[in-house]
Amino acid sequence: MKQILNEWKKFLNESGFNRIKNILQGKVASVNTVGFMTGENPMAQKMSSKENRALNKELMAWMRERGYGPIRIRGKFGNKERSMIIPNITREDMVEAGKYFNQESVIWGQKTGENKFIFEYIEGDKTLQKRNAVLFDDEVQAREDFYSQERQSAGRKFFIPFFDEQYEMEEGFEYDYDLPSLSETQQEENKELIKEINDRISYTLDADRAPKSRWHHRQVLRLKLRELKKNL
Repeated sequence: MKQILNEWKKFLNESGFNRIKNILQGKVASVNTVGFMTGENPMAQKMSSKENRALNKELMAWMRERGYGPIRIRGKFGNKERSMIIPNITREDMVEAGKYFNQESVIWGQKTGENKFIFEYIEGDKTLQKRNAVLFDDEVQAREDFYSQERQSAGRKFFIPFFDEQYEMEEGFEYDYDLPSLSETQQEENKELIKEINDRISYTLDADRAPKSRWHHRQVLRLKLRELKKNL
């Protein structure tokens, strides 16, 4: 009997994962857009498990009131979190939800003519990065951090490599954290961007911020440094 129950549990885990995998690989004809977000730890502040459960419950209700059918998932990005995939959500509703629930970032994807998704990493209403790949391989399954997974206890993992140079959609860029030497003129011309870079550096060092928030700002910091170098 125990073996039968274990096999059944394995089947449920795999079937749930396959559903998610097929959606994200563009194999479900009825799903043309998809969003990812959580209601947890708003404004990058660490909340209790009880508070986070209440926030995700409110987010689920918010989505269902608008006719969406979220799929619960979980993962870890510095801190463990429970989140959701929302099939066929508009970008406008995804951005609105992110702002309403005070999230630093959300993910939204749209299927292309080749039945493949292009995913956007969105801060506020601005797309910071795009990717056309989702990873499910053994390396991802072995990850102990920075992954999403089907919500069952042994759920298989997946990951969108927004900040991995190997999957860069624009060729010719390399990431590093080195701030170039700037002339006074260059500093004046880029003062707003330099201020943002310095602010994000401080966020990455703020121990009071949720770990996912510090991870978020480390990754966006690299994009802003790249932007600065392109301006020079």
